Order: sequence, then C-alpha cells, then structure tokens
Amino acid sequence: MNSDTMTKSEVEELECPKCGHRHQLKKYSLINVTEKPDMKEKILKNRIFYFDCDHCDLVAPLTYDSYYLDSKKKLLILLSPSVTPELEEEMKNWENRKDLTKRIVDNINDLKEKIMIADNHLDDRVIEIIKIQYLRQLERELVNDTLMNLLFDYSDQGMCFIAFFEKKGIGKMPLSMEYYHEIEKKYLSQIKFHSKDTFMKVDMEWAGNILFKRH
Repeated sequence: MNSDTMTKSEVEELECPKCGHRHQLKKYSLINVTEKPDMKEKILKNRIFYFDCDHCDLVAPLTYDSYYLDSKKKLLILLSPSVTPELEEEMKNWENRKDLTKRIVDNINDLKEKIMIADNHLDDRVIEIIKIQYLRQLERELVNDTLMNLLFDYSDQGMCFIAFFEKKGIGKMPLSMEYYHEIEKKYLSQIKFHSKDTFMKVDMEWAGNILFKRH
C-alpha cells in the first residue's frame, strides 16, 4: 500500500472547555479503512471524532480536517469544518486520482451517513434527491414543528431515513430498493450533469439544484 494513503495520526493535547482538564488525544489526518478495517466501526460508534472528558460529563463531537479513505470502495471523504486556502491547496494533491469518488462534509453525522450509504452500495447523489422527495411527505408534520435533520440509516429491518424533529423527536421512514432505482433512473442525466471528478459537497442543497433546476 502506498505510504501516502496509509493511516496517519498525531497526539495532541486538548483542554476540556468545561472543566479545563488537559487530555492527550489522537487526531487522524488520514484514515484508510481498507488498511485498518476496525477504524470504520470506531467512527460509526463515535469512538473517533468525539471528545470525552474523564473528569467531567462532557461528551462532544470533535470536528477537524481529516480524510476518510476506503481504497476498496474507491471512496475518499474529506471531513472539514471549513475549507481554508491552505486546505484547498492540499486537496489538489488528490485531484489526479480520477479513480476515487471524492466527497466533502462538514460534520460527523454526514461523514457517518456517507459511510453507511457506501456500505449499502448506494449512490449518495440519489439518496439526497430522495430526501427532498420524502420532505414533501413530511409537510403535515412540519406545520407545528421543525425538522432538524434527515439521515440515511439501515438495520436488520432494512434501509430507512431517520427524521429528527425539534418537538416530536425521532421518526423513521422506510426506503425500498424499488423506489431507489426509480429515482436513480429518472434523474440519471441530471445527476451526471451536476457531477464532477473533484471534491463534491453532495447534500440536499445540491439535490435541490437538480429538482428545482437551479444552475
């Protein structure tokens, strides 16, 4: 395996923002889950990218610049709270890797969602379009409430979307492969038109450009 694509980390000392206790924390600049398969499960179970203070009860997401690479699935995801000019220069080092699907996310939940979508051999572009279609089904629910998030998930019972409401809490909507393939076929040409080989932020805003014909 190329050394440039191997998992890289360094230990950094961080201060708990609540109690001030100092922690030694391993931060990853690159995680290759083909090289280290157990790392994927650690991300999904919040054992990485989370700050957990053992001196107080603070548990919080810890978002920093980090690349998630699945060499087997040819997937590269950049987690970054904000893209700086320095990071943009660094990202160019990956641009010649045309064999990789490149995505960018700005929070832990979106990273986990992209991982789960790939594990189910689905296209995240299709998933984001379906989310907007599902939002139309939620219009009644949103009359006196606010939708905080809508995320893809799966279990032994099948695939679904989890809706996080401000007042009602959590709800689930099942996703069938029949409907997935229907949307995939219907929007195939638009998806190709709105896609590129560089890092893409594929979210509901991106999907809206297709459904509402914004360019």
